[in-house]
Amino acid sequence: MTLSGKLTHNDYAEIVPYLAKLIKRYKKIRILIELDNFEGWAGAATLDDIVFVFRYSAYVERMAFLVHAQQNKLAVLVDRPFGKAFGSNVKYFHEKYRSDAWQWICDGAKDVKDTAFPTN
Repeated sequence: MTLSGKLTHNDYAEIVPYLAKLIKRYKKIRILIELDNFEGWAGAATLDDIVFVFRYSAYVERMAFLVHAQQNKLAVLVDRPFGKAFGSNVKYFHEKYRSDAWQWICDGAKDVKDTAFPTN
């Protein structure tokens, strides 16, 4: 999944049900999130992010962030305290280490299915 710009409440209204559906189907999921010109959260999306972390962190086995630019690293630092709910199941990778991020996501998984978030 690629995130760019500011995340809005409407973005979470699409993303969270999609991830919840995957969790219902597979029980545990692994997520690779690419941050490309990510600018953080707009308004209520900040609360949506917090709610997502506390509601679904137990179902996320691993989450890798691919970070493109310095500004994206700063946005990740803001979110890092909430990401601690995922424990050591979260790692951050520079974009040039995409293959390492994908390897870490897949490592030890029984069955890997690429169920990329649908884009319009």
